[in-house]
Amino acid sequence: MHVLAIGGAGVMGRAALYAVRDFPEVDQITIADINLSAANSAAKDIGTKAVPMKLDIMDEEALARAIGTADVVLNTSGPFFRFGLHVLKATIAAGRPYFDICDDAEPTLDMLKLDHQARESGTVAVVGIGASPGITNLLAVKAYRELDSVDRLITGWNVDGKIAEEEFKQKKEQTPAAFVHWLEQLTGSIPVFSHGKPQYRKPLEPVLVNYPGLGKRKLYRVGHPEAITLGYNFTELTEAPNLMVLGTEVRIFLESLAKKVDKGELTVDEAADCLAQQRVAGIISLGGFLRIFLGKLQRQIDLPEAFALAEGHKNGKPSTVACAVMSLPTFDLGACTGIPMAVALRLYLDKKISQPGVHAPETIIDPDDFFKAFLPYCRVPFIPTSIEELLEVRRS
Repeated sequence: MHVLAIGGAGVMGRAALYAVRDFPEVDQITIADINLSAANSAAKDIGTKAVPMKLDIMDEEALARAIGTADVVLNTSGPFFRFGLHVLKATIAAGRPYFDICDDAEPTLDMLKLDHQARESGTVAVVGIGASPGITNLLAVKAYRELDSVDRLITGWNVDGKIAEEEFKQKKEQTPAAFVHWLEQLTGSIPVFSHGKPQYRKPLEPVLVNYPGLGKRKLYRVGHPEAITLGYNFTELTEAPNLMVLGTEVRIFLESLAKKVDKGELTVDEAADCLAQQRVAGIISLGGFLRIFLGKLQRQIDLPEAFALAEGHKNGKPSTVACAVMSLPTFDLGACTGIPMAVALRLYLDKKISQPGVHAPETIIDPDDFFKAFLPYCRVPFIPTSIEELLEVRRS
């Protein structure tokens, strides 16, 4: 099998390929990137199966040729609101299996509209199979199945946890696509689905969540595919918000950047550059001060790195079910996002993903199959036996 990894020279692409290279079915991995030097470096890291390729994905003829030589396409080339739909269309035209980590809401809607074309060409396409979306969607399915009826299905990810802390510590010489994506989804208005119909809400709007066994905390809305696909696929839901766990200092800084973008004082790229170049350093320094004084006013509960909540009824009584990952590959956004896509490819090769069409993770991947295949890539999990032990895991 020949795998074409578009954007495979990036940190998320490489993380996926470290797993994919060990699949016995895979004979060749072509790492396609507009930066040939980066593709060469990635190919050297991945090993003998990897071949570098210079590819401008906006060159339609070059993209079609590259896809035509491959057996499957992995796409980690972001930001997806700029490039995702373009690559998916070309892959459907070629009738190749397709997997990506699309984390932008708007192109996800457009991608889902290509479902009929994908079915006609026999293309299996799974969009948004990373950490969030991806792991979060499948946690939501597990929580959903525990109740007799569900009113609200929440997915959440932690920007106040260790993964975010490590990301902010890293020096960024260039603006990463992840930051551009983040600012894009925190500005303007964001799409959500309510009772199966599209609506728009304000990003960074606070939403009070009552996490079973832990308590209440305000989380904050962000534009993300989960709010689209879960609400689209489970039409009885009042909504399916995707929420961030934000520390006070990061929230203040993000709000200030988002307001500047909305007022036209900064572009999304310029605002993302403020994060990437660590101009946030002054706010993070202030963070210690804010934690001491604001923390005394309102103690915040610790929440998992990635989780889902189903709110509804069980046996005629109001009930809430929480589902969270207790172990991840490492405290690194690249591994947490790239490896789930590799796991999805593994399930495809094992014929556990086979239905043609454009799918969100929750409509084609069985969560039990996924987490069983995902576990070997994770740190050894510790299963707490009490709330106190759960909190200790979060602090350690």
